[in-house]
Amino acid sequence: MNREQATQLQAQYARRAGPIGLTVEELDFEHFPAKNGYPGIPVKAWIRFPNCAELVDGEVFAWTAKAAEVTWKDGPVTYRTWVWSSAVTRREELMNRNLGERTNRDSSSK
Repeated sequence: MNREQATQLQAQYARRAGPIGLTVEELDFEHFPAKNGYPGIPVKAWIRFPNCAELVDGEVFAWTAKAAEVTWKDGPVTYRTWVWSSAVTRREELMNRNLGERTNRDSSSK
């Protein structure tokens, strides 16, 4: 087994342990209430696992001023994890589809 195969195997086993999301204390919903939106916003997000991180294609249906709840699929399994907003970016290819609608809705909900 070469080094690259060993690294891939380690990442595979780390992902099986499940993603590492933010704690309730970090989210602090009392001071940073969650907002919800549908349809979901297509994103790329860095998800932490024990000993590794993975960039996934997902969707955001809930967020706060400093975090986002990312939903993504890994094979048949759907995961949902809160991450810092700096770990999330909109997917370029879908970014313009609902942007005007979201801007109007988001600005009027403040």
